[in-house]
Amino acid sequence: MTGRRRSRMLLGRLLDAAAARFRRRDRRAVLAAVAAADWTAVRDLAALARGGDAEAQYRLGLLHACGQGVVQDMADAAHWLRRAAEQGLPEAQLELGLLHLTGGGAARDDRTLVRWHAAAAARHPAAAAANLALLHPNGLDVPRNVAEGLAWLRRAADGGLAAARVQLGLLHAAGREVERDPEAARGWFLAAAEAGDADAQYLLGGLLAGGQGVEPDAAAAARWYLAAAEQGHAAAQSCLGALYAKGEGVARDYAEARRWYLEAAAQGEASAQFNLALLHAGGHGVPQDYGEALRWFTAAAERGDPTAQFNLGLMHATGMAGRQDPAGALIWYRKAAAGGSVAAQINLGLMYLNSQGVMKDSGEAAQWFLAAARAGSPVAQLNLALLYLRGEGVRQSDAEAARWFRLAAEQGSEQAQLHLGQLHAEGRGVPQDLAQAHAWFSRALATLAPGILRDQVAAQLDRIAARLSGTQAGAMTEAADGR
Repeated sequence: MTGRRRSRMLLGRLLDAAAARFRRRDRRAVLAAVAAADWTAVRDLAALARGGDAEAQYRLGLLHACGQGVVQDMADAAHWLRRAAEQGLPEAQLELGLLHLTGGGAARDDRTLVRWHAAAAARHPAAAAANLALLHPNGLDVPRNVAEGLAWLRRAADGGLAAARVQLGLLHAAGREVERDPEAARGWFLAAAEAGDADAQYLLGGLLAGGQGVEPDAAAAARWYLAAAEQGHAAAQSCLGALYAKGEGVARDYAEARRWYLEAAAQGEASAQFNLALLHAGGHGVPQDYGEALRWFTAAAERGDPTAQFNLGLMHATGMAGRQDPAGALIWYRKAAAGGSVAAQINLGLMYLNSQGVMKDSGEAAQWFLAAARAGSPVAQLNLALLYLRGEGVRQSDAEAARWFRLAAEQGSEQAQLHLGQLHAEGRGVPQDLAQAHAWFSRALATLAPGILRDQVAAQLDRIAARLSGTQAGAMTEAADGR
């Protein structure tokens, strides 16, 4: 081999090495650009993906799933995620598994493409199909396939991906797509928690603290909450604070509770903000300070916590932290009621019924009582029944009154039991039934405190008992005459 030829070969190897180094630098630059939301790099990312780069395939799949930098297309997302998953990338296996568990279609809000394709297919089916295949070779939809989804999740979990283990734990804990199995959930959470995953540590703590299908272990829950809390997990910090406040799994220590609540509250954790408010309102470990309680309730309420919103409304209504503010109470009660707070719905009903800071509006009161009554509140059921009995804010109906009185009475409401007994005695809204009347008055009497009302109910029971005896005697006479 001549010297010139050897020189050319050496130069070629040097150029190839330089090109490889350039490509490696170029790959890193492309991935970094896409991670920084520089969508001009998507074309280069696609080229890397087509060339078999698993990381690029994974990222391109995520972009298609989210519609970032490319047209949102779940089928294209599944295609690229599968390419990466089949190369053993655990993150891609996880995302592909989740995609198959939920299924996915054209996710555009207006589904314009789907509508246009349907319209075109009605006129020219062959052309429409050809165009769709050209534009979306992988289709538009990802069929829901639970078995395949779980298989990919397990492959990712077996590959050591903590997030996949957490997902499998959540599925087993909730009984979604698999049979509910708290022990299996604990196993998956534990595997991820021992690897240092903060979410898994938090979830394992919650499973052990609540004893949700596993043996409760407050001390172990506290240890796992602490592990997650020390990594900055806000929800775990709040839960750890609650254990210190209640003395569960750890010695009661309000100072420690407050410390962890403050850590979580600084991250915007509404439950911690709410619990800080309770500490200050009750003077637990800190001087009682309704002003501080108001401040923390407000912070939690502004983050959408319905219970905090209700308590904030209550503080405004009662003037606990200063002057009474019915308008402020109304605002926060409405927010809490819209978030499902039954207590707020009842208080709103009472405000409108009794003109507390608002114009009296019995119809509005009835609507709020109805919402709380449907949620099972005996207080709301009683108040709604009284409105039907009086025909106030609703069309008068003894039958509706009896229905709601019965629901409240069955939950132990003495007033509802007395009203229901009276309706049965008079045959209003229900068939007259002295035995039922006697039964409901007796239930109320059993729990009434000594006093005038109890004496009146006892006297009513005696009268009903006498009427019952007379009725039974009459029935016996009629039976004897018929022999």
